Amino acid sequence: MPATPSTTFTLRHASRSDVGMRRANNQDSLSATPVEGTVAPIGEAFLMVADGMGAHAAGELASRMAADVIPQSFLKCRLSAPAALRNAIREANQRIHDKGNSAPEFHGMGTTCSCLAFSADAAMVGHVGDSRVYRLRGGKLEQLTFDHSLVWEMAAASNVSQDRVPSCIPKNVITRSLGPNETVNVDLEGPHDLQDGDTFLLCSDGLTGVVEDALAGSLIGELDPEEATQTLVDIANLRGGPDNISVIVAQVSALRQTPGIVSSRGIEPSVAAGAAIATVALAVFLWSLAFGPSEALMASAVACGIGSAIALARSSGVSEPQLPRIMEGPYGNGPYRSEDCHDLRQTAQTLRELVDQLALLCRGEETNDSNHFGDIASPVVIGTAPLLDWSPVEPLQQRAERSIEAGNFAAAIRDYAAVIRKLMQLVRADDGTHRYRAVTPGRID
Repeated sequence: MPATPSTTFTLRHASRSDVGMRRANNQDSLSATPVEGTVAPIGEAFLMVADGMGAHAAGELASRMAADVIPQSFLKCRLSAPAALRNAIREANQRIHDKGNSAPEFHGMGTTCSCLAFSADAAMVGHVGDSRVYRLRGGKLEQLTFDHSLVWEMAAASNVSQDRVPSCIPKNVITRSLGPNETVNVDLEGPHDLQDGDTFLLCSDGLTGVVEDALAGSLIGELDPEEATQTLVDIANLRGGPDNISVIVAQVSALRQTPGIVSSRGIEPSVAAGAAIATVALAVFLWSLAFGPSEALMASAVACGIGSAIALARSSGVSEPQLPRIMEGPYGNGPYRSEDCHDLRQTAQTLRELVDQLALLCRGEETNDSNHFGDIASPVVIGTAPLLDWSPVEPLQQRAERSIEAGNFAAAIRDYAAVIRKLMQLVRADDGTHRYRAVTPGRID
């Protein structure tokens, strides 16, 4: 549903950041306002992902500085959204750059940042690096940000798609980040109008490097934000988890303000005004009995003004009006890529194959067929000892199988995703017996 003057949008979001399977520490950082798990007016919601880089703990520090500075600076600034967002990112760049020059161990520290700032009915993107912001609308997943990477820059310069760039060009080389240089060029994208059902995905390249857009888009469209974020992180880890993985999923919902209904801020204004006028009428009547009609007429005029002001103040619930942040623009050339996510059959089949592979691993069934494990980190040779008790998830797996046979692919996706989350929860809760030891980095064995 497109926005109308009477439409109020709310936002529900969830976030996860995971070290992955091969990294010793997590150099990603997240920031999300309002508090996760609440359904709140979209107002001045602010979401961001940062992916740090640098030796020792420098990358971790750089991303954390960005996640601290940018939201605070943006929310405090009362400039238009584009100006406030650009200034906030540049302030973070300056602070990270100064920190990088303060000691040899911090030299060259940097981070990406991908930010999504909301007003009452639109969203603005601020972006540096190769983390990404996506929007899912009507079954189409659109990438709203341009990757500042060597591959994307070469593709743009040659006017070809990214998959046409020679494979010898490294995909992990970025061309722009916060910190290394004293100044930084900030990409602004938008404003993007909001519609009921819009779902936004912010993520680091630890997700996009191993999870294709079509799969990610189908999952955020069929699962709630909490389930979607955890499922995406778990699938990335099952596929090797070569990097830190950070994900934010945010779903937009529209509420219509209906006249005569009590609003979230208190009594509906017309009801409050009526009560105030009734109170004034009673006061004037009593005044006329005591002092006469002429004095009562003057008193009634003053009282009506005071009563109306009180009614409006009480109905609004605030002492000062808050003006919505101005969304100038348009900025940028996005969306830069789009993926049709209507084919739920393919997504259900992808998850089915992944769960079947997990079943073989967990039950300890012996196989030397590397094709069985093409979707998990790497092929393994399994003994006969079961690694996990499959019985808690077997009913979900069977129900998902029945859903596929019945053509209910959305239900199958939800059940297969639940199987994956449950199994990975058991892995993370390993009691130290090393049943899931990593024989090689990035592989659960």
